[in-house]
Amino acid sequence: MLSRNGEAMEKCCVKGTTEFKQLEELSTYLRIISDTNRLQILCLLKKGERCVCNIHEPLDISQNLASHHLKTLRDAGLVIARREGKWVHYRIDIGKLDYLTNLYNEVILGGFNGDQSTRTGLCQLQEAGG
Repeated sequence: MLSRNGEAMEKCCVKGTTEFKQLEELSTYLRIISDTNRLQILCLLKKGERCVCNIHEPLDISQNLASHHLKTLRDAGLVIARREGKWVHYRIDIGKLDYLTNLYNEVILGGFNGDQSTRTGLCQLQEAGG
C-alpha cells in the first residue's frame, strides 16, 4: 500500500494487517506496564510466586490497590493466579512475557531474525548523534 506521498507504507501502519494487530497488542502491553506499581509487582514476582500479602507490604500500598493491579496484570495475561485455601498466589507467565518481549523487539528494532534495515537505520541515527 502507498501513502499519500507515494511512498510504500510499513505493514504495521496499515489497519487490518497482522502487523497492525501486533502493534495494537504491544501498545496495550506498554500501557499496562507503564504504571510504577505494576512494574514493582512484576519485579517482586521475578523471584518467584507470592501471595498478595507479600506484595502489598513491601510496596507500601493497600492490599486492595495491590489486588487491583494484580487483576490488571492477570487480565493482560502477564501473571497467573493460583488459589490455595483463602489465599491467592501470583507468578509471572514467562511464556507471555517472552512473547511480548520478542514482539517489542520485532516492532521497535526490526526483529532479531527478520528485516535488519530498521536496526541498521537506528544504528546509523545513533552514530550520527540523532
